[in-house]
Amino acid sequence: MKNIIEFLKKNGIDYKKVAYGNPYYYNDGFSVQAIQVTFDYELADDYQELKRKEQLFLQSMKRRKNHCIGYSGKCGICIPWYSVFNVFDFKMQQDHEARIQADVEKFWQEEHARRESEKLMAVI
Repeated sequence: MKNIIEFLKKNGIDYKKVAYGNPYYYNDGFSVQAIQVTFDYELADDYQELKRKEQLFLQSMKRRKNHCIGYSGKCGICIPWYSVFNVFDFKMQQDHEARIQADVEKFWQEEHARRESEKLMAVI
């Protein structure tokens, strides 16, 4: 991550450090660090320069073997963002999310079965 942060500082690209794996939601203590890079075109003085920086960032990420863009999206209409992870951390994050999804599915299946049995007991 240090090399990516140096690259972002050198090229004047806005970023912030973030953590994924909300311990308050699933309370298992899991957390991975990432860097969130944003390109705010709404506040940009020079649209073309910001577009050049975004392309430079994306090209740089394509060349990296140990880091990847795990998540990306847009805030509003004009603010693309990217979350950069260590490849190993991103794999752990995906596995964690899959475990959460499996637990949620299991919970709702059990809850559905419990409610159905309550309905049957009420009828009898």
